[in-house]
Amino acid sequence: MTAQFIEPTQRGLPAWRRALDITAAIDGGQATPESVMEECLERIAQREPHIKAWAWHDAAQSRRAAGALKPRTSVQPLYGVPVGIKDIIDTADMPTGYGSALYEGHCPDTDATVVSRLRAAGAIIMGKTTTTEFAYVHPAATCNPHDVRHTPGGSSSGSAAAVADGMVPVALGSQTGGSTIRPSAYCGVVGFKPSFAAVTMAGIRPLAPSMDTIGIHARSVADVALMYPVLAGMHVRTGQPAAPRREPLRVGVYPGPHVDEADAASREALELAARRMRLHGMTVSPADLPLSLFAGLSTANRTIMAYEGARIADDDYRRGRELLGPPTLALIETGRSITDTDYDNARKLAQNCRRIFAATMLHFDLLLSFSAPGEAPVKSEGTGSSTFNRAWTTLGAPCLTLPFGHGKSGVLPLGVQLIGACGADQALLDSGALVERALDATKLNL
Repeated sequence: MTAQFIEPTQRGLPAWRRALDITAAIDGGQATPESVMEECLERIAQREPHIKAWAWHDAAQSRRAAGALKPRTSVQPLYGVPVGIKDIIDTADMPTGYGSALYEGHCPDTDATVVSRLRAAGAIIMGKTTTTEFAYVHPAATCNPHDVRHTPGGSSSGSAAAVADGMVPVALGSQTGGSTIRPSAYCGVVGFKPSFAAVTMAGIRPLAPSMDTIGIHARSVADVALMYPVLAGMHVRTGQPAAPRREPLRVGVYPGPHVDEADAASREALELAARRMRLHGMTVSPADLPLSLFAGLSTANRTIMAYEGARIADDDYRRGRELLGPPTLALIETGRSITDTDYDNARKLAQNCRRIFAATMLHFDLLLSFSAPGEAPVKSEGTGSSTFNRAWTTLGAPCLTLPFGHGKSGVLPLGVQLIGACGADQALLDSGALVERALDATKLNL
């Protein structure tokens, strides 16, 4: 059975409004937080039995939260915007199970810092979206909204699916390998992973603390730009892209050392994206990063993740290993066998590549690469490969995926990935908004 995704002609419906449209409608008196909430609740009631995007959701609590909002103030850029929260992120008024049977019914005492910041900005926390166990790979039950036989990706499975299916306009994920970029690409939405340490991870279940990063799933780059300063605790911008650059945007094309793992449809999409950028006046040229050296970053990511993950989950392993999924057990057991020397060597490789990457990015505003090897695989094959995400996560660089084209099925979406220099998060979002328009990746005439 195929679950029908929202067609482009339906994207003017309330269920497909961007966060920016919601705040504008509330400000203009065309909507209220309560009416926006009812639109989302109607969509969830209709679609959740098929998509299974939520680990925890209570319609009555959502209605109370919308009704309890006081009049908007100047420091509430997300006023009335419903937000999904990945279930590794602590919420004081909702269970947080970390995607694991071991933590079923677990109720944190306090909100994660990012949740507190969202509430202060006027957002309504809609519920907890599904995650793979401990944000690794043991899958949740969530389905891809384009075709329920396929995975939405992981580990931020529910967040990407909920945004793609019109349940919420934005949702939080996380990334330690490819857990935001890949599911966003598989589900056909915009996904953003900030630079490492740009947003605090306080109150978020760690997997590998030296790489863990928050993620944002949204319907446009402008919505990401609205959310990101709130999460980072920065002075809030309008959410609109910066004024167009006077000089051409400099784009480096980098298919990477694992290009052979990308299917034909993904390669065609990457080539077409590069052509579209040239047609819009951008300077597009190959990026020269040493393939042999950067190929090792994928293995380094796995080494660092297993080593740190095993130590984070040591108590869980000792007290409840029978409740953990097989992939989680394998990660912990692999991590226990990794030597300090192997871990240190992986970190040193990352440091070396980070210096090379920084020097290369002096010549580019962003890199263009694959978001994933292809369209979302069927659920029985797992949550998909993070091959094209691991290097950038290990380096700590900001990454943005934009929906662009469809895979071999003609139904499941593809994405292209933009990578910025470490720390250049806002610059990547500003440039990404220009690329989004060049690619016509989202329908903004809502």
